[in-house]
Amino acid sequence: MKQCPNCKTTYTDESLRFCLADGANLISSSDAAETVRMSFANEPMRVNVPPDSAPTVFTTPISQTPPVKKGVSPIIVGILGVLLLLAVGLFAAYILLRTTRDKSSSVLVSPTPTVSSAVSKTDTPTDETAALKEKLANLEKQMQDRKIQKPNSPAETFSPPKPAVNTARANSPRDGFLALRSEPNSEIGERIAKIPHGAIITVIGCPKPSNVGKMTGRWCQVTYNGQSGWAFDKFMIF
Repeated sequence: MKQCPNCKTTYTDESLRFCLADGANLISSSDAAETVRMSFANEPMRVNVPPDSAPTVFTTPISQTPPVKKGVSPIIVGILGVLLLLAVGLFAAYILLRTTRDKSSSVLVSPTPTVSSAVSKTDTPTDETAALKEKLANLEKQMQDRKIQKPNSPAETFSPPKPAVNTARANSPRDGFLALRSEPNSEIGERIAKIPHGAIITVIGCPKPSNVGKMTGRWCQVTYNGQSGWAFDKFMIF
């Protein structure tokens, strides 16, 4: 360490030669504590220089780096993974081998049917087959009995449906009769009979509507006293 003799500043850097405060020559700290000799008038004089104040020490800070934490090496992790896969594979192979052995042993132990037993089973019918054959025979017999007992019925003849028949009353008070015509037309139809007012008429059917003069109605096919013809429904009461 070096010290300035004037300001008593202490420096730890040994390469410094002058004081940074006043530019004085630096001396060693061990020499500063010794007695300074001063000569006045050829007589030596010893002067002890006590330190006025505690010397100022300039220290260079030492940087401390934090300790590096050592993690798990990836090589170790890879080795552990490979070992785990090998263990799983060995266990699966053991299970598969054991299952195969069990199946093979069960196949060897199971008895094989003999030829004689197979022949006996096919030759002798079971009770269910015999019962089914008996039911079929009874059913065929019943059907034959019904055919014998059923009489021969004559062929049915087809008859077309008959039209609906209604009755009506002639209503022609003005003329006193209702004209029975050969055609459903008052112009070309010939009057074949006169139906008295209030007489009962058998109506066979009334086709689509038509006009007679200014009246709109229907020509109906009717029968009166054994004669068939056409009459206008406006002069009939149903």
